[in-house]
Amino acid sequence: MKKIKFALLIFSLISFLANSAESEHVFSPAPGVKAAVGTNGDVLTWEVNSGNKINRGTVNVDTEKSTHIEIDDYDFSGHPGFAVWHVDDGLGVYSIYRIFTFSPLSNKFVERHPAPRCGDEFINLKVDKKRRRLLSTVWDQSVPKVCTTRLVRLKQ
Repeated sequence: MKKIKFALLIFSLISFLANSAESEHVFSPAPGVKAAVGTNGDVLTWEVNSGNKINRGTVNVDTEKSTHIEIDDYDFSGHPGFAVWHVDDGLGVYSIYRIFTFSPLSNKFVERHPAPRCGDEFINLKVDKKRRRLLSTVWDQSVPKVCTTRLVRLKQ
């Protein structure tokens, strides 16, 4: 009986660890550059390989919810970056995003933040490609409002 319980415990642990890892996303943020981004539990990792140099980074994503990754050009520079997002830990009503854009000069990803008037994080992010801006939610005296952020391109 003890062996069966132990086997079930090990199986449950392995299943949990396997399900907590999101598949890796591979893309090219610049010609001749390959990037891989993925999550495992609450840790986001990325690697940028330009052939002659490899840069790696990790960031903790402090959430109890599952995380998701999206690839897009968030600073409209022509160099794709990525966002990691999750629903809020409360009622799960809002999507909370962290944005990373590619810096060709340093060959790595840099975390970007909303405009100061837009709060500390991108909430319910929408990318407006036509007007080249990021739209997120901010609360003004408990009233949700749309706030605009225009990210400055990182130096080439």
